[in-house]
Amino acid sequence: MKTTNFKWLAITLALFVFITDCKDDKKEVSKFIGDFVISNAKLAEALIVPTVEAPGNLTLPVNTNITQLIQTALLSAVNCSSPDKSYVELREDNSLYLSCEGLTPLNAGTWEEVSATTLILNMNSTAIPPIGFVLSVTNIVEDASGLTGIASVPLPKEMIGALIAPLHLSPSAPAVFMLKISIQFMKK
Repeated sequence: MKTTNFKWLAITLALFVFITDCKDDKKEVSKFIGDFVISNAKLAEALIVPTVEAPGNLTLPVNTNITQLIQTALLSAVNCSSPDKSYVELREDNSLYLSCEGLTPLNAGTWEEVSATTLILNMNSTAIPPIGFVLSVTNIVEDASGLTGIASVPLPKEMIGALIAPLHLSPSAPAVFMLKISIQFMKK
């Protein structure tokens, strides 16, 4: 009789542990999940560009607005009629998509929340041909309209050439310029 009571006690205890262990654990949702438009990009460090026309180098100062250049560089894989209609989707499953209103999103890679102030975008070769690249956004500050942070972006000399037109790049210009920028992602 005592053995039967112990069996029932053991079963009851096991059920209690199982039921309380199966409580719904709420997963914290990242502030980075959502759809974002690149709304503003400015140089966070001066950019020195060797030109044919300038006796030395052309210096583009801090806070030079390069929004259109960055939108083109990061969203060029999406054929969109206007940059303000293109956006970046950071999905809950950590996938990253580039989108244009009314079109099928392009799988552009993955994203990772390193901390509350650091985000890594692993952009694949479909998004950034030929090999893709990793974009790290640091010092992120969130406000009601979106996110602002600092990033280093590699840009080919052809894009820099378009930025400084009508001046021409010197033959000594590097194939890729590394720009340190302040970038703002506005929530869509």
